[in-house]
Amino acid sequence: MTGREYVYTVYEEKSFSAAAKKLFMTQPALSAAVKKVEQELGLPIFDRSHSPLRLTDAGRAYIEATEKIFQIEKNLQRFVNDLAELESGNLVIGGTNFVTACFLPRLIKNFNEQHPNIHISVIESSSAELFAGLKQGTIDLVIDSGECNTKEFESLTFFTDRIMLAVPKALAPENESAFSQQDISAGKHLQVSAPIARLQDFQDIPFLLLGKGNDMYRRTMELFREAEITPHVRLYLNQLMTAYHMTAAGLGATFLTDTLIRMAAPNDLLNYYLLDHPLLEREIFIAVPRSSYHPRAIQAFWASVAQSR
Repeated sequence: MTGREYVYTVYEEKSFSAAAKKLFMTQPALSAAVKKVEQELGLPIFDRSHSPLRLTDAGRAYIEATEKIFQIEKNLQRFVNDLAELESGNLVIGGTNFVTACFLPRLIKNFNEQHPNIHISVIESSSAELFAGLKQGTIDLVIDSGECNTKEFESLTFFTDRIMLAVPKALAPENESAFSQQDISAGKHLQVSAPIARLQDFQDIPFLLLGKGNDMYRRTMELFREAEITPHVRLYLNQLMTAYHMTAAGLGATFLTDTLIRMAAPNDLLNYYLLDHPLLEREIFIAVPRSSYHPRAIQAFWASVAQSR
């Protein structure tokens, strides 16, 4: 490994001991390697007076330059691999749990039928970690919902989800605007004449919401704010499928996408309601970095998704 790689590992691990363990080397040897880089630079890279380690001003500039160098090296290797391997190679796709489970199987199946020699790996994580991996080059392509920084990433929308309010029948108010799971599967909620419910009619019901950092949290909190409602939140959860099962158990109301409702096991425990708000339409997209060289595997997957829209 190079001195630059030693420094970057210390930066990632935020300590010399953790970095040494990851690199299978002694801490004194790693410290000496980093010290040599700092001497060549003429300034310290790490502020060793803090735990975890912090970067100095020079260190931040060094790490930023290092990430650009790593990206250039990766792009060069990708280009060479394309020339040598043509339709073979690897593709790392990242996605959130729900989006990966609901949409990725079909996309991979369509892609594999056209490009059977490309090996695909899937990474499931939060949106923030996925886009960090996309930026660093550890992930080739992200499939996600929510917001995308269009300055850094190029995106392609291939599906639109409709978010609906799901309420246990035992807690649901009496009105004629409820949909069943069968109605959702038949697409009745998408008809122009579909009945619209008011969020105010459900304000006394406990809610099960996805937590901060989740795109669904941002949307639902804005929905409550505009309706001038302070919801009684019984639980904050991490996954949409967990929210579905908790709601089916009668613990409270939640917001679900019509895709999940259609894919869930048949049940008649819940009523579903259509609310009228732009935030309740959610785009599902794939994204790649704008500044990177895109190998043929990525280009081919992009084209395959575009054809499936």
